[in-house]
Amino acid sequence: GYEKGEDGSLRVDPEQAETVKLIYQFFLQGLSPYAIGKKLTGLGIKSPAGKDTWHQSSVKSILTNEKYKGDALLQKQYTADFLTKKRKKNQGEIPQYYVEGSHEAIIPPETWELVQEEMERRKSMDARYSSASIFSSKIKCSECGNWYGSKVWHSQDKYRRVIFQCNRKFKNSQKCRTPHLTEQDIRRAFLAAFNEVLGNREEIMEAYREVMEALMDTADLDAEQERLQNEGEVVMGLIRKVISDNAQKAMDQAEYERKYNGYCGRYEAARLRLAEIGELRLGRIAKRTKISLFLKELASREGLVAEFDEELWYATVDHVAVYEDKRMVFTFRDHTQVEVPADRWKAA
Repeated sequence: GYEKGEDGSLRVDPEQAETVKLIYQFFLQGLSPYAIGKKLTGLGIKSPAGKDTWHQSSVKSILTNEKYKGDALLQKQYTADFLTKKRKKNQGEIPQYYVEGSHEAIIPPETWELVQEEMERRKSMDARYSSASIFSSKIKCSECGNWYGSKVWHSQDKYRRVIFQCNRKFKNSQKCRTPHLTEQDIRRAFLAAFNEVLGNREEIMEAYREVMEALMDTADLDAEQERLQNEGEVVMGLIRKVISDNAQKAMDQAEYERKYNGYCGRYEAARLRLAEIGELRLGRIAKRTKISLFLKELASREGLVAEFDEELWYATVDHVAVYEDKRMVFTFRDHTQVEVPADRWKAA
């Protein structure tokens, strides 16, 4: 997505940037890195190494690299041996520096943060994430908590049809009583749920105004992050000094071990807290982004939605729980919940 300018700074490569945007779009549409790799290979797009085949590791690297939102994390690697020039991944051995807005972004920061949050969500799933369908890993069985998956009935005759049912319906000790659904059932229920939310649009947007302001305020975390980074640099300097002193002059080894272990403990505590702060900041930003995208979709709709829209589904739905009586409870990305009884989506 980038090339180096004459002054060494990063400049956007327009053609490659389109591929990067496509990767982020596919991911937010529900595709896994593996599925994205297959899709890019099928489209005949060259990989970063100039190969015909994309690997999921390359896709995942692009989805997690902060440079695409215009930021830079300095000293990801360091020279471990100055004689051999051997480079090593920095795992806390030396300080790292995060620079915001260091170059032109390809992906909006809020979109990048949403992708990171979605990655964490998929990791936390009990079952393996699937992107076989737009409804994969979105429809949940209320009885056992497992995801619905697609099944083909009568695959060899004229009655062939695709249905969705709990993936563990017949694998648990007691068969789940939740019903199977067709794609049309899910589409109708979604339209009923989203249009109900549209009816309360003004109230929802007003209620989230203060929430958004609170989520935008990360001053407390930023101040603590800066303090810990400074402390880390100071402690790392002390570690280097005590090591140097021990190498150059005779020291009581018990005293050396005490100082060295004490400094290392302080550095590790600061490093762990920095990681926690990073997670907290990411959580706030991701929540803000999800709410913002959800509200943007609400604001863009003039009247009721008459036809199912895949992009609207991806942008607004977190998951759907299905119950034995065929009602569906939609949890939207802003955590709004709407219950749609069977008679409503069947009537639709």
